[in-house]
Amino acid sequence: MQYVWCLQNPPESLRAKPNVKIVSYNSMRYFYYQMTSKIIVANIPSPCYVPKRKNQFMIDTWHGGGAYKRCGIATPKQASLSNLSKSIIQTTEVSDNAKWELYKAYYNALDTNLFLTSCKRHTEVMFESQLLPREAYIEIGTPRNDVFFTDYKAVGEKARRRLGIDTDKKVVFFAPTYRGSVKNQKYVMNLDIQMCLNAAKGRWGGDWVFVFRMHVLSNALDKEKIPENAVNASKYDEMQELLCMADVFITDYSSSQWDFALTGKPAFLFTPDLEYYQNEDRGFYTPIDDWAFPYAKTNEDLADLIRNYDEKRHLQKVQRHLDLLGSCERGNATEKVCEIIIRHMAS
Repeated sequence: MQYVWCLQNPPESLRAKPNVKIVSYNSMRYFYYQMTSKIIVANIPSPCYVPKRKNQFMIDTWHGGGAYKRCGIATPKQASLSNLSKSIIQTTEVSDNAKWELYKAYYNALDTNLFLTSCKRHTEVMFESQLLPREAYIEIGTPRNDVFFTDYKAVGEKARRRLGIDTDKKVVFFAPTYRGSVKNQKYVMNLDIQMCLNAAKGRWGGDWVFVFRMHVLSNALDKEKIPENAVNASKYDEMQELLCMADVFITDYSSSQWDFALTGKPAFLFTPDLEYYQNEDRGFYTPIDDWAFPYAKTNEDLADLIRNYDEKRHLQKVQRHLDLLGSCERGNATEKVCEIIIRHMAS
């Protein structure tokens, strides 16, 4: 087989493989291989302006698990985006999100043969959020999460080396999602980093470092509240490596919380704009009280959650959440996808 990766900054280890080609997104070579490859694997809907040929087979692994913030045609019309919460984001444009989501869903349904889901609830919500037929969904878990069913210590150490973090430091990793439906926005860091680090040190001891990774749609960051010793991992190419590295994880409404729940490690939600996000932005599929991690609306409450962390209570809450959503993660999703690919390559 020949493998074609669409990557802007591919690692040298991938470039060195003799049966791998690298193409840049939206380049002429990208369009050529997109339209001639027999199997296409993507974690977002295929560009609706690239037609899929009849003999091609498209597998969508999606880019999030669980069932948290709404997406696709289930996203609210978001008329309120013209009056965005200035305390959280700043934007220069507002588009008709409902029409755009319907347009994408229509063409994605024409292109996609299989859609992988992480849990039974994920299947349900994506069925109402996309226009794919029910038989397109396959409940085998998420390939990228297979790593959490292995001894992933070396993966976390790799991330530490790349980011220049000493092995004796413990890591608080913060990865929020984006706000609104537009791409041009500036995220305001309302999280008190030093208070967070102090709370972690008070609970677990040792020296801590703060690492953050902005969502790909958050093109800019308000740096006024970012201390010099914080590590910006926004350009780090593999999220799962950062999750393997983290000793404590903090997010808000990001589906990365589903991935991290599989590690069993401490995690918390920082949600200062909860009412706004729930009622006027994307809204939720699953009530936030049923999510795996506790949430805090203020920095003081977040610090209290960290200081009062109880591992037994945490693991029980995580397991209830995984059971509630009907987790399909078993650590063998990659193997199952490969079997599907080989079967279709031979046909």
